Amino acid sequence: MSHQRCQALTQNGTPCNAYAREGSDYCFHHDPACALERREARSKGGRARHGRQVGPVGQTQAVTLYTVDDVVALLQRTLTDTLQLENSIRRSRTVGYLCGVALKALELSQLDRRLQELERLLNLRE
Repeated sequence: MSHQRCQALTQNGTPCNAYAREGSDYCFHHDPACALERREARSKGGRARHGRQVGPVGQTQAVTLYTVDDVVALLQRTLTDTLQLENSIRRSRTVGYLCGVALKALELSQLDRRLQELERLLNLRE
């Protein structure tokens, strides 16, 4: 294993801190012999990161939200879709946010059901 530091300078003019590759004066990122390999790696990384889609883009049905249950169902679908994405800080924040919104929606859903049941019982008395 090479313990020599890369001989290249970074964009801001400071020495690169990476270790040089075996048999080279440069690290993977600066070695001219690795240019094609770097380009392929960037291409793969770009496709992996930006080419994702959870469902058929542009082919989803229109969302209709007429009841609290409709909102809860949409939140559940969205949370399921979000959990299928690559784990990241943004995904974790989104999951946390959606869980908070879902808790409020579930609470409203329960209150709505209780209210409907009370109204039904009052209508039976009349």
